[in-house]
Amino acid sequence: MTEGPVEIPMTECRVCKVDVPAGEYCGLCGCHLTPRRAEGPDWLRMRNFGAAPTEHLLQPSVTSSLFPHLPDRSRTAFRIGLLVVVAALAVCTVLRLPAALVTVSALGLPLLFLLYLRESDADRDFPVGTLVLTAALGIALAVGWVLLTGRMVAKAYGIELGAAVVGARMLQMGILIPIGGVLLMLAPAVIVRLVRPHTRESLDGFMIGALGAMVFTAAATLTRLAPQFGTGVVSRRPLESLIVEAGIRGVAVPLTAAAAGGLIGVALWFTRPDSKKDQHPGVVRALLVGFAVAVLAVFVALGLIDVAHVPQMLMLVLYLVLALVALLLLRIGLQLALLHEAHDEIRSDEPLLCTHCGHVVPDMAFCPACGVATRASSRSSRRERREARPVRADDPDDQTGGP
Repeated sequence: MTEGPVEIPMTECRVCKVDVPAGEYCGLCGCHLTPRRAEGPDWLRMRNFGAAPTEHLLQPSVTSSLFPHLPDRSRTAFRIGLLVVVAALAVCTVLRLPAALVTVSALGLPLLFLLYLRESDADRDFPVGTLVLTAALGIALAVGWVLLTGRMVAKAYGIELGAAVVGARMLQMGILIPIGGVLLMLAPAVIVRLVRPHTRESLDGFMIGALGAMVFTAAATLTRLAPQFGTGVVSRRPLESLIVEAGIRGVAVPLTAAAAGGLIGVALWFTRPDSKKDQHPGVVRALLVGFAVAVLAVFVALGLIDVAHVPQMLMLVLYLVLALVALLLLRIGLQLALLHEAHDEIRSDEPLLCTHCGHVVPDMAFCPACGVATRASSRSSRRERREARPVRADDPDDQTGGP
């Protein structure tokens, strides 16, 4: 095996006007080197999501949106995990087990996200104290907020969902309390960014923001619905009510919370590269913050749905639709960050194994073969692949290591 220099074909990128290795994508800006139909603007690259290039940007995939650090083959286990959570919700609903339903609703997706943090090397890329601080802040703020507002929202968040509330109480419970809750839900990411700015990678911010928001939501759900643990092993509530609670508490609310927290985290950790600091540096961050504000508006809408006199199944549908909107906003925010943030040092003359497509490609910001952002993998993974770079085998039958 030898490691001699290899001639790399070059071509000029039609967008950034720089000579880059020939391939499907520009290794510097991530755009397609050859224009494609229905591509949309080059600065958004709608046909290929930056963390999962085989998916369209607007494809509502939960796994690639919530677990962006993982290659597609590693997401299979998490797809199964999501199905297990949904199945557990269904079983608890059919068997009318209120305590089990509350537990699975509150902890199902957050526990899956914790497994993702482990799988994506968060325990190696972050100081453990940073993750513990984020989770502790989320729990403390959630419990305190629920205890403070418990009496005011008891009717809206009691065992029966969808009680009609009018006038000043609708303003209080449908708008003010949800806004206060979501601001506290986002607070862990803000606090960690201020006191522990360990890195400035957008996906690191996503993990911190999503972790804080999901832990906050789980703690708030367990605290607020704790009375259901004393209603008996089997509930006498109508099955429709249990279905609605499972869909809202177990699916829609944690997904929306992860999207909101993840977006604010991405915005706080986002940095522009030196080469683009004169190209409207605040635009991308403003868009990211705008998306986070849009998700805040989603939470206000959810609050109004909660206190309005809405049929329960319609309430579930509205919650799921708004969760889908939040998920799509998260995907667009992640795409903007991955395409336009500062990247690792470019070493186009050195090889790197792409964990997404399996090709050996030049070490650049984007894989020239599949277009995935190099930072859509953990720092530990990138470091290990650069320490043990692929070498060229001139003769597959040569086992001596000589020329």
